[in-house]
Amino acid sequence: MTMIEDHTKQLIDILSDCLAKCTACAKECVEQGDKDLARCITLCVDCADLCRACIPLIARGSDFSAELCRVCADACERCAQECERTGMTECAEACRKAADACRQMVSA
Repeated sequence: MTMIEDHTKQLIDILSDCLAKCTACAKECVEQGDKDLARCITLCVDCADLCRACIPLIARGSDFSAELCRVCADACERCAQECERTGMTECAEACRKAADACRQMVSA
């Protein structure tokens, strides 16, 4: 039985944290009901969905994980920028960390 390598496990953990924080951020934005937060909600949901999609591909070493991680890194970076703009700093930090981790995985 092959175990997941430490660096892979760390990436999965970072993506899982980003997924959770983006989901919570989107929920909080919806509850505020401010139309100015619509872009934040959309980007958070997109980012969470891409993180969720990356996790199983990375875990099984899919040939497509690098391509999807490239897209995920872009979505995470855009989400971080929007969350920072709206004052959602915890989500922005998680997104930047996920974007950096995905980029490192792609370049390795």
